[in-house]
Amino acid sequence: MKVYTAWTDARGSTASLVGGEGPPQDNAGNKLPDCEVFLWRIEAATWEEACAIYHLRMGHGYYKANGPAKPCPKCNSMFYPEGSGECWRCGKIC
Repeated sequence: MKVYTAWTDARGSTASLVGGEGPPQDNAGNKLPDCEVFLWRIEAATWEEACAIYHLRMGHGYYKANGPAKPCPKCNSMFYPEGSGECWRCGKIC
């Protein structure tokens, strides 16, 4: 499972989901101003799964992935080639 983290600004008015443990940083290594406060750590197999959890926790309802789900050419599990392109079962990126 991969780790994704959710962050918000100091006022709690905007929130962001990013891959990895640490806060998002700019090229100089400074925290991004809209990502100062840690909200949650999410473990998920793919970006789409992390987004689905994030959307539900934020109260946004269901997450709609980019494009239709299609069978993975390697293992035949459903994945989103127009989204992350990553298969949750075999890890293949198409």
